[in-house]
Amino acid sequence: MDGGKKVWVPHPTDGFIMGRIVDIGADTITVEPFGSKQTVSAPYDRVFPAEEYDNKDVEDNCALMYLNEATLLNNIKLRYMKNAIYSYVANILIAINPYFEIPGLYDGNSIKNYQGKSLGTMPPHVFAIADKAYRDMKTQRLSQSVIVSGESGAGKTESTKYILKYLTESWGNHTTPIEKRIVESNPLLEAFGNAKTVRNNNSSRFGKFVEIHFDNKYMVCGGYVSHYLLEKSRICTQSKEERNYHIFYRMCAGAPDDLRAKLKLGAPDQYNVSISLETLLQLPVLSRTY
Repeated sequence: MDGGKKVWVPHPTDGFIMGRIVDIGADTITVEPFGSKQTVSAPYDRVFPAEEYDNKDVEDNCALMYLNEATLLNNIKLRYMKNAIYSYVANILIAINPYFEIPGLYDGNSIKNYQGKSLGTMPPHVFAIADKAYRDMKTQRLSQSVIVSGESGAGKTESTKYILKYLTESWGNHTTPIEKRIVESNPLLEAFGNAKTVRNNNSSRFGKFVEIHFDNKYMVCGGYVSHYLLEKSRICTQSKEERNYHIFYRMCAGAPDDLRAKLKLGAPDQYNVSISLETLLQLPVLSRTY
């Protein structure tokens, strides 16, 4: 790296900050951050070249002159400040949870705008990924998979809901209740699989494989939820300031008297071990066909 070159250097709270190289040592590079006279030294492999234009953002991170951890995070941050919560890395979609509803982002007009459009011709969106999977299924005549991953509170559950919404509203047979049953199965599964954690009041403590089935006319004809992987240890104990699954508190609050007596349910604050083994053994029945 050249002296005086703009670079990103690690920062304990901001992730990375931008500055200019003032010295190059045997093992470290010394950088003077912009707006500060206090220099920072970091190993060679933690100092990254910066883009020429500080405030320019791109929809696909592959369009950056320097694609590295720091420039990717900065581009995502710039877009996030404009309520552009989606960006690409080639055909991978990065989604940032805005923690509020962005008007018009998932309405009917938005669904129509992404139907049949090639990836990259429209702004990054979860609908674009769903449409790409659908079109590849039609052209290749092969099953397609969309993997949704991220840490707690990142928005995995919401992204999955919008993928299902796009597929069922775009290619569903609205004369039957199948699409409605597929979409509305999520709240039921979340009741048995979501719990309050220290980071998220509605954190998914389970994984599931959701199948959407299409007929020979490529219309939605059914669905199936399989491989329901529950964090079963939570049933017996929870970490400090965390809670059991939502269904336990709902049963404590509203179960019929005969069921409360059968399960020996009382007030939630009476329990450390929260749900009986009998209830645990019944959980796999949640995998079902529509």
